[in-house]
Amino acid sequence: MNALQTSVDSAIDLKVEKAVNFIAQFNGVVVALSAGVDSSLVAKLAQKALGDRAIAATAVSESLPPGELDIAKKTAAGIGIKHVIVRTNELQNPSYAANPADRCYYCKDTLYRELRGLAEDLRLEAIMDGTQVDDLDEDRPGRRAAREAGVKSPLLEAGFSKAEVREAAKVLGLSVWDKPAMPCLSSRIPHGQEVTLDKLSAVGEAEQFIKQLTGVRDLRVRHHGTLARIEVRPEDRHLFYDEGLMDKIDSELRSIGFANVTLDLRGYRKPRAPDTAEGVVLPVLNMT
Repeated sequence: MNALQTSVDSAIDLKVEKAVNFIAQFNGVVVALSAGVDSSLVAKLAQKALGDRAIAATAVSESLPPGELDIAKKTAAGIGIKHVIVRTNELQNPSYAANPADRCYYCKDTLYRELRGLAEDLRLEAIMDGTQVDDLDEDRPGRRAAREAGVKSPLLEAGFSKAEVREAAKVLGLSVWDKPAMPCLSSRIPHGQEVTLDKLSAVGEAEQFIKQLTGVRDLRVRHHGTLARIEVRPEDRHLFYDEGLMDKIDSELRSIGFANVTLDLRGYRKPRAPDTAEGVVLPVLNMT
């Protein structure tokens, strides 16, 4: 191992230690565990710091992408942390369903209210999330809800970047260390357009089908009424350059309820500009 790698490993070890020490000061914690790497690392460190006084909780609602709950369950089992599932009904909140720019605030407000009740029932002191330093560069209305609920962010306290989170997760043996981010299905619907169960179901089915057909891991199917706009990372666009495959995607997505299907030529971008149906798109196959 060269000197630079030794230095990097040492810096991450120090941040892991700092995060564990931060968690250890609380008399029990509930970790908001999605299927992502950030919250999974927090769950791992919480179990290390507090043992049975740490539990992981995953929220289930209509906006959860297919397969994410199974990943969260497997991650929790691999860590050895107690895992509970809470049902959230943010879609019943008109402020959420209206899909304003701060929609995530209403989602997280619902989640943290549920987790606070769980923590009180189990006499656990704190709620924790997976926020890390790079998250501060993005517009995240959910952070306001976290502050209002008193949610603690050990990765942020320890100064973890996203790259460092992945490196630590890899070293600690978390299977999700390289998993792409997978925000809720509501994020596929442009702000200002109502979030409905039918729309969420259509997006979830479309993404699941395309992933199984192509093997692509990082995917968004944007819902623009009768139009489905597929986004993948630029380096994955070539996976769709096959007429037979495009026909299958078109046929399946039309059966789901979309009249037209397009592939965004620019590919998935982060952070995104305001989400609209306009832009440069490549028709996969349009129904005539």
